[in-house]
Amino acid sequence: MTHAHSQPVYIVAVSGGIDSVVLLDMIVNHRLPGNYNHDAQIVVAHVNHGIRQNSERDQQFVKELAERHGLSFETVSLALGPDCSEEKARDARYGFIDSIAKKYHTNYIFLAHHFDDSIETTVMNLMRGTGRRGVGSLKSREGRLRPLLTLTKSDIEEYAREHQLAWVYDETNDSLDYTRNYVRNKLLTNAPIGWKDEFANHLQKITLVNTKLDQEIANLLQYKLRSKAVISRSLLLGLDHSLSCEIMVAMLRKIGVVNVDKELVEKLVLALKVSRPGLRYDVDARIYALVTKRSLRFVNRETNKTLSV
Repeated sequence: MTHAHSQPVYIVAVSGGIDSVVLLDMIVNHRLPGNYNHDAQIVVAHVNHGIRQNSERDQQFVKELAERHGLSFETVSLALGPDCSEEKARDARYGFIDSIAKKYHTNYIFLAHHFDDSIETTVMNLMRGTGRRGVGSLKSREGRLRPLLTLTKSDIEEYAREHQLAWVYDETNDSLDYTRNYVRNKLLTNAPIGWKDEFANHLQKITLVNTKLDQEIANLLQYKLRSKAVISRSLLLGLDHSLSCEIMVAMLRKIGVVNVDKELVEKLVLALKVSRPGLRYDVDARIYALVTKRSLRFVNRETNKTLSV
């Protein structure tokens, strides 16, 4: 990827809480686990969601933190209000951070998720019924770097104490109205000693199996597709529903759909199996799905041409 700058630019999402303050400190002082460029330009990105009354205090804290390290600071103030959902806040946050990455022509976005977060996310996903894909879903990928995933919350707290860091505390972390907080404060805090390590081992094994399964499904799809984004009815009609959904997920990822949610997958599988020819279904801003007599075609909205794969 070409950069407008001679040095790479690292966007670091900093809320002001302990996790992101530790992440920033590790990057600035070259203590980050893994192999990272020590000459990178660092940009601190902060989102004031406008959900809590004292969110401006956090914004000011992060601004001063960036200034103290001599780093560029990018921020936005949103007025999402106290009733805002976790999902809406997250989408707004990522939307802003992605726009900053675009501004600096970079896809290095650092997020402070740690090992305990990945356990919480897995538990929440299983509660939501996401099936195998919700297990170990929190990982590093292009545009979302999560270098702290091997560290536990206690590792992070220990680092903060050792290096005498200051951070702000988000009171909403105590509110059980949010699913994540309920999972964290009620379920995981009371878990028996050693449970977390055991869970981590299971998580690792399932993640490996998931990777292999995804590869096998992708191979099957590639063999059947003949370079066009078209799923034939005959391919799915003989399969059970959950396997049909797996193939649909693989297809959506193959054509670059970012938000593959369960409802969309169910809707498209059903459309393929029972809808009459000529019906159209929205997939995202770029793509719609068209039911034909023998297949489901994924079509570019602008050109009305079937996508290639």
